[in-house]
Amino acid sequence: MPPIPIIKKEDILAAATELVRKSGMESINARSLADLLNCSTKPLFRIYKNMDALKQDVIEKLNNYYNSFMESKMSDENRLLTQSIAYIEFARKEKNIFNTLFMDKTCEGKSIEEILHEDWNQPSIMNAKNVTGLSLERAQCLFRDVWLYSHGIATQIVSNDIDLPHEKVVELMKNAFHRFSLVI
Repeated sequence: MPPIPIIKKEDILAAATELVRKSGMESINARSLADLLNCSTKPLFRIYKNMDALKQDVIEKLNNYYNSFMESKMSDENRLLTQSIAYIEFARKEKNIFNTLFMDKTCEGKSIEEILHEDWNQPSIMNAKNVTGLSLERAQCLFRDVWLYSHGIATQIVSNDIDLPHEKVVELMKNAFHRFSLVI
């Protein structure tokens, strides 16, 4: 009798990530994962108590992927500008992952003030302060405006409402950064 293939947690997460990449988070269920892994659903529930636990691990994996992508694209020469361009690039490259992370109510209930004070936004805000010479309060306003503007462009790209080449995105974001830093 041939050996029974062993499905590992990493295999399940890789398959789930691929499902999200192709069809979004809503495509993850025990049957779709088992089909992709060419196994029954039993190994899934041997490793995961339920699908919600699996989805939490998938979100963590997607966040780590997103963070690595962003860090590889950002420059301290102008972190906020390169961050906004990378954010839009990620949306273009990974539409379903972007949708899962940023359009499925992940920031539900957070105020702008809470988002501005999140630890992960501080390096970009401080860099913007240093690059522009703005006060901390004005650098936070700049971050807010650039973030909202870049999110608007990214969501338009994800929903296929506009088609902007990368060069045009860079031009728009440079222009927005410059204008927002002047009017704050």
